[in-house]
Order: sequence, then structure tokens, then C-alpha cells
Amino acid sequence: MTSTSSQFTGSIGTVSEKGIPDEVDVVVVGSGGAGLMAALTAAKQGARVLVVESRELVGGATGISAGAAWIPNHGFSTKQLKVRDDLDQARRYIYGQGRDQVLDHALVEKFLETGPHVARYIEEHTAFGWIPTIWPDYRSDIDGASIGRALFPGPYSPEGLGEAAKFVRPALTTGMAKNPLPFWLLGGMGIDQAWLAGPALVGALLEAGLRAGVDVRVEAPAVRLLADDSMVSGVVVRADGVEHTVRAARGVVLASGGFESSTELTTTHLQAPFGVQVSPDGHDGIAVQLAEEIGADLTGMRDVWWMPGVQLPGEELEGRPLSRVFLGERALPHSIMVNSKGERFANEALAYDQFGAIMREVDPETGTMPNATAWLIFDQTYWDKFGIFGITPGGEVPDYLHRADTLSELANDIGVDEAALRASVKRFNSSARQGHDPEFQRGETLFDRYFGAYYPRLGSYSPDARFPAATAKARQRLAALIGPVVNKLAGRAARSNNPEKLRSVVVGPLARIIRPVLDSPRSSVLGPVDEAPFYALEVHASALGTVGGPRTDARGRALSTDGRAIAGLYAAGNAGGAPTKGFYGGAGGTISLGLVFGYLAGLDAAQHSTRSDAEGELDRTRHPSVA
Repeated sequence: MTSTSSQFTGSIGTVSEKGIPDEVDVVVVGSGGAGLMAALTAAKQGARVLVVESRELVGGATGISAGAAWIPNHGFSTKQLKVRDDLDQARRYIYGQGRDQVLDHALVEKFLETGPHVARYIEEHTAFGWIPTIWPDYRSDIDGASIGRALFPGPYSPEGLGEAAKFVRPALTTGMAKNPLPFWLLGGMGIDQAWLAGPALVGALLEAGLRAGVDVRVEAPAVRLLADDSMVSGVVVRADGVEHTVRAARGVVLASGGFESSTELTTTHLQAPFGVQVSPDGHDGIAVQLAEEIGADLTGMRDVWWMPGVQLPGEELEGRPLSRVFLGERALPHSIMVNSKGERFANEALAYDQFGAIMREVDPETGTMPNATAWLIFDQTYWDKFGIFGITPGGEVPDYLHRADTLSELANDIGVDEAALRASVKRFNSSARQGHDPEFQRGETLFDRYFGAYYPRLGSYSPDARFPAATAKARQRLAALIGPVVNKLAGRAARSNNPEKLRSVVVGPLARIIRPVLDSPRSSVLGPVDEAPFYALEVHASALGTVGGPRTDARGRALSTDGRAIAGLYAAGNAGGAPTKGFYGGAGGTISLGLVFGYLAGLDAAQHSTRSDAEGELDRTRHPSVA
């Protein structure tokens, strides 16, 4: 834990405002969770660190996320959660379903062993704390799965950042129709006293880095690496049309995110660009380009953190359309999803990474992706019970929804085959009334049911079940009423910066709220689509980020095509060919990898010089017996 003084030894701003050093120890390319973690760790080891960020704000994909980290065996509040976990259980989970044959065990083992330490390292060196909660792993019913590996950010006070707070992107909202966690209580909370989610994690890492002497330059994209046959010794940065050479005595860490924004790279490696974007602009694959130019081996280029997205009219981020991530709405009863042919194609309640992957599947006969544009089809019962994206149940229907009195009319309106849609709904309804889904097994796993319509305490007598619209409005009024109080309490908790005390207050009550949801029946996600009028919402395949990048070893060092470590070059996060190769363990599965391998890369870079590493690697090449 740190103090909240605004006195920094580092700086943040543009090159024109703050200048740029000619030489540092470590240059970090990118300022998301992985990059800021690498920078903080290296600085804490005494290294002079420069972070270069292509955009005007820091945070990358981490900054618009929930900020969660999936850390097996984290050890926080296990008694309150009533959850047991260990590394052997986590190994069975990660290596299951044949993944033991394809994953690099050295990387996985390093992640498992280091994750709990990194979670505590962040608390020790920043004004930030984790809140563990009950959240099923995304393959919830396979051997080794757990319900207690997700860590969410506690409140963070932006006071510690001072003027630097303007460089952190404010939190975004999804307006998800239903969530087991009582997030609605935060609906009236402001952002002046405390930040939550991704901005909390980014803000805390940025503040700690600035205190440790890290310099951050925004609007300063990296364009080339300085390299010779034996090592990487720096980076060329472009700012205001001028190129600046920055030498790195100990190493360069690539942490600039994926390539989901690049039409060229997504076409080459993923067969087509994404129809919509759910991550910030700027993820153009610069890490892939820089690594490839100096002979690094690339891995995971076809692996993706998949996510369905919905583009609502007028919603954008920094001048570019930004879609909503499409989460629990898919799991609610009285709805199905169909593809461009009007046919169901998957279990709608699957975790987003699995559902998104199915959306991008290629039809071998036609070479097309029939599921890449899909439709959520639901009826009036769904609308009256749940609304969508925060709209009050039964409320005014927004223009982005298609509505028709019959399924045939709806099919014609959205351009899918009329007979196929009617047949899909009829087939689903017949089974849904009986509480099962033989076609796609919706509702068979714990994760499927986690976001369902289940009211464990009062059942059908619950206000949510009997009076959904009135209950939603009452919650909105209550959230607005208590908002100032919640704001002050969150700010007080953030400023006190006592994670253990905060966990002792909130984890137990949250667990008692959520644990009954684990008994949710299949009927919580199954219900016929049979009450007119009928509705359709357009959904596109997208991605939180791509996975591909330079292959690394367990220290975060980039490897050449012949398997040697490239002296002075590291990679982490979505820029680093993630160690799980697209396997998404649970909530926070991407961020945890970025934090852990960002930490490892920063630690190793700070402890070595590029010249000595290059000489050592050359010696090992000449004398293979040298360890």
C-alpha cells in the first residue's frame, strides 16, 4: 500500500510538452495492464523506465474492461467465500480437454506459481485492493473448475493521480439486463471520489509508476526497434511527425495490445476483419510488426479473445464507433439467437469466448461465416421481464430493435429465411417448455445458469418476477438516492487503502448474496419464444483482443525462430502470444496473463543489460553446454 501524495518523480504527457529521453534502462511500448505492470516492476527494481503510448489516453483494453484478474489459488478471503482451491486443481482445469498437448507447460506453470504473488505485489506497491467474489470458471463443469478465482478491483481514489487523472479513460457501461452481483447499487455513484473496474486498476498502476519514476509519453507510437544481429537496444518513436531515438540499456517490452483493429492482419490471420469493435482504437498489431522485423517467432496468430458485440446508434469512443459487449442477455429465457440463415447455431448461454468463436466459424462448403452476423430473437415476455441494456422492462422500444407481430414479418424485416426462423423457434419452444434443450444443451452447466432469471429467496413471489418494471424503477430511484452516500463511502474506502479491512466488510455479504444463484435450475435460462410481438437485435462477432505475437519464454523474453532468446526484447499481454493460446479460464483471464507476464518481463529486463544478455546468448550458441 502507498500514500496518496501527488508528488511524482516520473512524468506524463506528450513529447512536445515533456520531452523524451535519449536513453533509459527499459522502454515499454503500450500502457494497458501489461505495460503499466512491466513499467512499475522494472522501476521498483531501480530501472529508469519510459512508457510510450500511441493514443492520447493510457489504459488500452484494460481501461474499458471490468478490470478483473483470474488468479487460481489467490488465497484472498477463502473462508468468507467458502471456496477451496489449489494449484493441482488449477492444473487439471487448464490442461484439460487436451490442452496439455498444445500448451507450453513452462509458461503455464510460471503463470500459476506467480499469479498469487503478483496480486499481492500490486496491493503492496499501489493504492489498490482486490475484492474476490463467487464467479464460475468459463468451463464450469470440467475437472478442476472453481467458482472463486475472479478478483475484481476495489475502489481507487483518483486524488493520488492529481492532474494525471485526465490521462485515464473514464469507465464505460454495458447496461447488462441482469447480473448476480448487485451492481445496481452503484448506479448513482459518481467518479469524483472513487473509480471502479478497469479505470481503478489502470489508475492505481499509473500512479504507482509515476511515483516510482516512470515517464509516460502519450501520442507517441513506436515505429521501429533498434536492433542488430545480437540484440535489441532501443526503439524509434514518432511524435508530431518527428522521429525520436530512445536507447534502452536493459530492454524493450512490447505490451501494445493485439491487432483486432488492423484490417490487413485480421484478414491475413483470421480470414476477415471484425464487423464491429469492442476494444479501443489503436490495436493495430505494431508488436507483431516490430517483432517480425527482427526475426522473432510468432505464435497464437489465429487465437482470439472472442466477444459478441452490439453496435448501438451513436455510441463511440474517441471518434470511432464502439460496440457494447453482449453478455448475460443471451442467457435469459424467452430468447434464442439465429444466424444469417435464420437458424440456431449454438448454446446462447455459453461464455462469451466460446460463443464468439462459434460466431466466427467458417462454413467449409461456402467459405463464408454464416454466424458472424446474428440476431437475438425474443418475445414480449422477455421485453416485459428484462428490457435490454438498462432499459426498463416493458419500456419504450428503442429504434435499434426490430419489432413485428409475427415471426414471418420479423424474418422479412431482418433478412433471414422465414421458414428457417419459424422452424428454429418451434423446435426450441417445444423443448424449452419442458425445461431442456436437446439441440444445444443450454442450461446444462453452472456457468450457463449463472446469468439466468432465478430468484432464490422468494421465487415467483420475488418483486423482480412479479413487478419487473416497478422493481427496476425503484432500484433506479434508490440508487440515485443513496448515490451520494455510496460515493462518499467508496471514496473513504479508497483513501484509507486497507484492502484487508475492505474485504472483511464486503466479501462475506456478497458471497451470501451470490451463492444461492449457484442452485439456479435450467428453467432460469429456458422459456418459450411465443408471445407477440417479437423482437430482433443485431449482434456481430468481435473480440476483446487478439492473442498473437512474439513467442516468449517463462521470463517474458521474446524468442527467435530458432528458439533463442532475443536479448533485450520482451512481450506481455495481448501483444505477447498469450500462454494459454486463447483458452479463457474465467472472468479476468486476459488481464491476469498481462499482469503476470508484464511483471515477469519488467523484472527480468530490469535485472539484465542487453549487452551482457547478447554476449551470453552468443556464448551459449557457440558452447551449447553453457547453462
